[in-house]
Amino acid sequence: MALFAPLVALVAVPGAEAAAAPAERTIKVVTYNAGDAGGFKADLVRLIETERPAVIGLQEVADREEVVKEAAAATGYVAIYETDRRAVKHNAILVRGNMTITGHGAQEISPASKVDPSTPGTGPAEPGDCGCWVPPKYVNWVRVGGAGFEWVVGVVHLTPSAQRFELNRELHNLQVRKTADWFSSRAAEPVVMGDFNAEPGSDLMAGLRRVAEPFSAPSHDSRSIDHVWAKKDSTGSEVDALAGYGSDHRPVRVRVTVTR
Repeated sequence: MALFAPLVALVAVPGAEAAAAPAERTIKVVTYNAGDAGGFKADLVRLIETERPAVIGLQEVADREEVVKEAAAATGYVAIYETDRRAVKHNAILVRGNMTITGHGAQEISPASKVDPSTPGTGPAEPGDCGCWVPPKYVNWVRVGGAGFEWVVGVVHLTPSAQRFELNRELHNLQVRKTADWFSSRAAEPVVMGDFNAEPGSDLMAGLRRVAEPFSAPSHDSRSIDHVWAKKDSTGSEVDALAGYGSDHRPVRVRVTVTR
């Protein structure tokens, strides 16, 4: 019997399970600044039905909550609006109905701030004040997934005219830094998208380029100012600015893939 003891020892299976092999994980997203598009509900329904992304990030929709929710309900999506302040409702998120939502919220990336009075979206902070304030800006976010892997997708709309006015540049740089901080602090796989009002390769976006990789296409005339950002080891496919919608911004579609 002693002769068999070494053989038994050789074939004994350790109690600890082997680590799972890395797998490809993919999420399809669309970012869309709805602007003042007429026929917005029909456009949004058509965008959803054509693309069927996991997550859509909308900007400039604070005053169209009912329309967004109706379009979502008609297409089997869930519409997420944060409601604590009007400014946070500037962005909204749509999630495909078969996705598991495990959390959502909004994080401020700049307070109400003074900018050049010619900046779009400015107004008085209170009656009698100068018309040179922009409201607070946020990363609106949703966490989706399950089975041991989750994505967290953020949506932003940064201050315009940063290349023309120094006050705007200072504010834009703050928003980029805070967005990068939000991105880097996520436990789930991060993606952030929206209207950044700057080309991804410009000096205005340097703070985010340090931690993330951009995917974009010409979305506002010839300018690529609507982007999707993911971790630097990710890849982007099906990257396109989609024509035929009513806003002055074209929706940007990206399929983000990571190996984890």
